[in-house]
Amino acid sequence: MPTDYIRNGMLYVTENYLCFESSSSRSGSSKKNKVIKLVDITDIQKYKVLSVLPGSGMGISVATPSTQKPLVFGAMIHRDEAFETIFTQYMKIMTTANPET
Repeated sequence: MPTDYIRNGMLYVTENYLCFESSSSRSGSSKKNKVIKLVDITDIQKYKVLSVLPGSGMGISVATPSTQKPLVFGAMIHRDEAFETIFTQYMKIMTTANPET
């Protein structure tokens, strides 16, 4: 599946948002900065950018209704921990937004 590959920056998770600040934005360009509402995420997965390399990969793929193809945040040193943090907060938000009756 084609993706929009994003790297070289910082990924932040807040109570309601997933934010990416591109390293190049610090020099004045905001072209690759992303702010995603956690409630807008339709799919989140661990992602392996290069299938020829051993291991499970170093990326996270995030899809929303406004993205034509998933956004991949790649080359993450602590990908598994980042994924768990994002997914845990996402589940909290979704449970609050859609409580079972």
